[in-house]
Amino acid sequence: MDTKPISVLVIDGDTASRNYLTVVLQKSGYTVLTASLGREGLISAWKDQPDIIILDPVLPDLPGPELVNRLRQDRRTSKVPCVALSSQQDSQDMNALLSAGCNEYMAKSSQALPRLLELIPRLLKGESTAPKKHGILIAFLSAKGGTGTSSLCANIAMCLGSEKIETRVAVMDLVLPIGSIASIVGYHDRLNLVTAAMQDPAQTTAAFFKDNLPRVPNWYFHLLAGSPDPESANQLAVNRLDGILNSIMESHDYILVDMGRALSRISLPIIQRADVVVLIVGTDLSTAILTQTVWEYLKNQGIDPRRLYPLQNRAVGLEGLSKTELEQMTGLQIRFTMPYMSGNFTIANNRHEPVIAKFPNDSSAFTLKQAAIQIAELGQRSHG
Repeated sequence: MDTKPISVLVIDGDTASRNYLTVVLQKSGYTVLTASLGREGLISAWKDQPDIIILDPVLPDLPGPELVNRLRQDRRTSKVPCVALSSQQDSQDMNALLSAGCNEYMAKSSQALPRLLELIPRLLKGESTAPKKHGILIAFLSAKGGTGTSSLCANIAMCLGSEKIETRVAVMDLVLPIGSIASIVGYHDRLNLVTAAMQDPAQTTAAFFKDNLPRVPNWYFHLLAGSPDPESANQLAVNRLDGILNSIMESHDYILVDMGRALSRISLPIIQRADVVVLIVGTDLSTAILTQTVWEYLKNQGIDPRRLYPLQNRAVGLEGLSKTELEQMTGLQIRFTMPYMSGNFTIANNRHEPVIAKFPNDSSAFTLKQAAIQIAELGQRSHG
């Protein structure tokens, strides 16, 4: 006896996105129904009884949470799995959709489709039907190298972890082709971004990372180190990054992702998803010009300025542009300024020690703690 094909309803106002997703799903053996409007999607869902619904919550006629609410309130669709595949990553929208009854939420990206195809069979079996709690995601990046992004990421993570022992803090190093955090904290073990991505997705669960993500001595955080060398970076299974990040977010309270100066198809979905984007700004003219360009691009990609935390770092000396000059050039409101620390950062990094442990009486230790507190508070407000 023939098995009835599994039907998927795609509700998406963007024609190109809707058509592309239809082709991908049909190639995977699914029968696909489509709708370009929320109300049209509701009619199809109630009339055609699809096995699963995939929707972009940014629709011209109906807010995504209202659409999901109406699906959940009708007995014909109250139990049908729903996946939000959003064109605009926003943690408040994510929380609203999950609260309304969406089973899963992900941002549109090259990494999302493999995860979606992996997710559909699990949802149809009744797995992953409960909304998952995610930690606060903080992305660190800069427009130019040499601004101290990785050092600040590691030391701010240490401040967050040391503030409350029960708080689980994770750092994920996405600097390519060679990670930066491992050399700063003195990490040498085998588990890293590349080896984690090589493992079976069924193994790299939240429970796996909760139990196996190494906690770096004296740094108070757990680390998924970056690629150890360029050859390893070429072996990185990029399509696994979204699933790995989700698992770490499920098992930790704060997740800090170091991207260095990388702004790419790999990093952009994470930046769009982040509760806080820490943009490290140097004091030289070329960095200011590049920062202005990067910020204009990020704004065009839907990054909410309220989630941006521009941090001025005087990494190379007292010379250079002032805070006021940087703000005028970049159009950003600098939230915090790290003073020039002479060689303290370099000395601490060379000894694999946190700055506040190596120089506890230095004013920089207090400054780092203050920056960490502000970033955590912004993350909590954005996370909702």
